[in-house]
Amino acid sequence: MRKSSWYLGAAATLLVATSAVTRFAVLPAVHQVPDDADFTMHFAGGMTLLDAQALQAGNLPGAIVRDLPVTVDRHVHAVHASGSTVVLSDRTVVSGPQKQALTTIEKRWSVDRKSLLDRPIPKGVPAEPHRGLTAGFPLEPKKKNYPYWDSPTQTTIPATYVRTERRAGRETYVFRIRTSGPLADPESLRTLPPAMPRAAVLGLAGVAFPGRPPELAGQADPVPLAYTATTDLTGWVDSETGVTVDLESTQGVTATAASVSGGQTEVFPVLSLHMTTTPASRAELADTAADGAQALWLLGVVAPSAALLLGLALLALAAWLERRARRGRSDATLPGPRTEAGSDATPDTSPPPAAGSAAGTGSAAGTGSERNTSTGNQ
Repeated sequence: MRKSSWYLGAAATLLVATSAVTRFAVLPAVHQVPDDADFTMHFAGGMTLLDAQALQAGNLPGAIVRDLPVTVDRHVHAVHASGSTVVLSDRTVVSGPQKQALTTIEKRWSVDRKSLLDRPIPKGVPAEPHRGLTAGFPLEPKKKNYPYWDSPTQTTIPATYVRTERRAGRETYVFRIRTSGPLADPESLRTLPPAMPRAAVLGLAGVAFPGRPPELAGQADPVPLAYTATTDLTGWVDSETGVTVDLESTQGVTATAASVSGGQTEVFPVLSLHMTTTPASRAELADTAADGAQALWLLGVVAPSAALLLGLALLALAAWLERRARRGRSDATLPGPRTEAGSDATPDTSPPPAAGSAAGTGSAAGTGSERNTSTGNQ
């Protein structure tokens, strides 16, 4: 094999291997939650809440604040990464009209870097056990239902695929999450009273539900309270990258008490928060999804395809050069007249000498030659 063909073949093999490595090794390694993952979503909305200061002051009519304009910032970032597991800090701050922090909730989730489903918590790393999605959707979402961890009720519920829809210039999968159940989050329960004076419960119930006084069971004072949490969430998830481009959410906690009918009756709201992604944040998230999709296309399609095509072209060129070289060597062994090295000299066209003359001349030449040689030797 010619050296040029060998070099071309080696380069072609390297390019084909590079194509495979890029597609099946580099891309999966890059397409995952990075060690330094850090993103923020911004929301705007309204909030109804129980004002603890007004309640302590006995101002029951002013204890329930309704439709307070709020902004919400959700910051998610990686705090630990090992192998296919990353631990994410998920911090949500609800701020009032004067930018004062009204509520701050922070959780830590141990999740898979690609599916974002739950993973075993790394040893020595603080995080909460859970089952399902928490801080986001898979990086390669599908048109199917996913398990979702509802933190207030501490239960796993379905994130139901609803439809495919264009949102902020991106194709998105729309998922809906709805649930209602007893509040079970330990941190939330620690901030709520297990019981309240009967007069306060009846007063708050009258403010919250005017014209519908609660029929409380028994005459217990204070009245034992339980709490119900509700979640109604709709997310628009980018079909290529899993980025949540838009989100609408309504979450609430309501105090309940035992009723004469034997069940639980609502007595007053503790918190209700409705929020939607701000237009600026929606546009930023859509740009993030577009940039991510382009990077995946370049790394997963363009780069491997270009390397593969170039490698195949070099292989074809090497094969063509080798066939050409072999054909030239085969032609050199065919029978027939050959042209000697000095054949380009002008041929002798003088008539041939007579036979005797030629013989005599040759003999004389040889004799003379021998004489000269003999003489030279002497």
